[in-house]
Amino acid sequence: MKKHTGIFVLLAAIMLMLVSCNPAADAEISFALTDAPVDSSTISAVTISVSKVSVNQSTDGNISDNHGSWIDLPIEPAVVVNLLDLQNGATEVLGNLPIAGGTQINQIRLTVDSLVVTDNGSDITASIPSTTGLKIVNAFQVPLSGNVSVTIDFDVRKSLVENAGGYMLKPAIRAVVDNEAGKITGTAPAGSIIYAYAGDTWNEAAETTANADGLKFTAAYSSTLAADAGTFTLAFMDAGLYTLVAVAVADDSILYINPVQVMVEADKTTANVVMVP
Repeated sequence: MKKHTGIFVLLAAIMLMLVSCNPAADAEISFALTDAPVDSSTISAVTISVSKVSVNQSTDGNISDNHGSWIDLPIEPAVVVNLLDLQNGATEVLGNLPIAGGTQINQIRLTVDSLVVTDNGSDITASIPSTTGLKIVNAFQVPLSGNVSVTIDFDVRKSLVENAGGYMLKPAIRAVVDNEAGKITGTAPAGSIIYAYAGDTWNEAAETTANADGLKFTAAYSSTLAADAGTFTLAFMDAGLYTLVAVAVADDSILYINPVQVMVEADKTTANVVMVP
């Protein structure tokens, strides 16, 4: 009897070890990609190829790319999409990652195989600084069960830097948990870019002066392009107050600054914001 009891205890211990080493994937993360407009009239497409999304539970923002704590979502075949088609709240689905419920995610890594800029009708392959992926440090909690949707905003306007050899990717990427984000809709001069500045970060002198990479309006949290009908949507915005600025694409001149900051609430739409004098 004692012998049998010992075997049962041993088997129970082995089963416990297996369960603890292989937690049930009773939740999942859904990933999608969106973008902000470029402020160049000569660029007609920015085509990206994404082959993998990875997440990490480590709080170490410098954890190595080959560390065993990364969990991968391979994308086969790779998603190939023109980022300029993903504006005003439009998204491209990347896939779903099964994961243990209750997991705390602190980093996301996006594996980009290629980025091709179509400028004045010519295709130019941008240089990518990292071959292992573009990291986004953004903490969020996976629910105990069910799904959490995360949208990755590539913001190609701030990520592309023109140099003598063509274009270089200096990624300015953020990730937003969809049900924690809100959006702003309204009207503005057709074809203008609407920049959103969080809190009191709008500084006209600084933002209208080009930085070392030749870029302006770089402190904007997000941006979007007003459609031909004069309507715009700033989607996937963290909750908070924003100053909105409408800018002409042709010469970066300021067309209108919203006199009152706009409030964004989680999972809600702030509608009918008028961005015309």
